[in-house]
Amino acid sequence: MADKLDNLLLILDNEIDKKCLDLKKKKLEQKQTRLFIYTCGLFIAVPIILIFAGVNMLVYFFPIVLFFAFSMFVLSPIILNNNFRLNNSSGGSAQ
Repeated sequence: MADKLDNLLLILDNEIDKKCLDLKKKKLEQKQTRLFIYTCGLFIAVPIILIFAGVNMLVYFFPIVLFFAFSMFVLSPIILNNNFRLNNSSGGSAQ
């Protein structure tokens, strides 16, 4: 009886792992969905609150643009170099 139970557990072990992985993925997707909705709400609410508070939007817009420009300037070579390596290692040609 114990031998059959051990065999059954061995057979079902992979299925149990798959089910646990699926549940973890679902939970992660739900968290990401909530975060996305929250971020969208903030994206709409923050400018409205700032306008009603009388704060000029350019005060916040200019540093954000500078940050994104600096980030793109610094990270572009890294991303392009990594993409170049991936294309060469898979046998494709980099263009």
